[in-house]
Amino acid sequence: MTNHTGHGPVKRLLVNGPKGGIGKTTLSRNIAVAAALDGCTVATLDLDPQRSLTKWFAKRPDGMATITHFEAGMTPGDIRAALDGIDGYDLLVIDTPPSIEDHPEEFKLLALSSDLIVVPTGQSDDDLDSVRPWMRFVRRYGKNAAFVMNRVKPRTRGFTEAQRKLLGDGRICPVEVPDYEDIQFTASRGIGLLELKGGKGAEHVAGVWAFVRHELELAQ
Repeated sequence: MTNHTGHGPVKRLLVNGPKGGIGKTTLSRNIAVAAALDGCTVATLDLDPQRSLTKWFAKRPDGMATITHFEAGMTPGDIRAALDGIDGYDLLVIDTPPSIEDHPEEFKLLALSSDLIVVPTGQSDDDLDSVRPWMRFVRRYGKNAAFVMNRVKPRTRGFTEAQRKLLGDGRICPVEVPDYEDIQFTASRGIGLLELKGGKGAEHVAGVWAFVRHELELAQ
């Protein structure tokens, strides 16, 4: 991909969902790394008070794909200041707290400011019962949004059944991310799966990024 910084406003990708454990931070960092490796100028914004994305970024070794990282609070003023201050990038990946349903005004501000919203989900009933009504809520804002099936076991009956249920409430990214150990291994080392030589599942992460890139109409 050719760097096209300055050819338009930053594209904002909002990664969110109503519960913890669905892989918001995992997806955020791996999409950011994939985009940077693809030639995009990339920034990440951590709005989660747990600062998991910030802690990952602090561990990044020298020589990895270039990502600029920001963090901010979850008040409307903090969010506006952060969004207004982050410019000059091709892509901004925004990681949100697991309790974002407790911040309706803040979420509305983030949703209306975003170009694409992705909602990661596993295939368990607990995950589906959480994210399905959340996607219906997200779609009220008329924004481009999609589920990303994450930490799943694709060759199972439960996976197929979960797909069927999710499609009743919204779009699904056509590439899922299986539950591979390498994905968690990279988290503790401050790298993305695509930065791990021979990382299992790298093609899945690359596929999710290809979907995001297409949806955001980022030039190749």
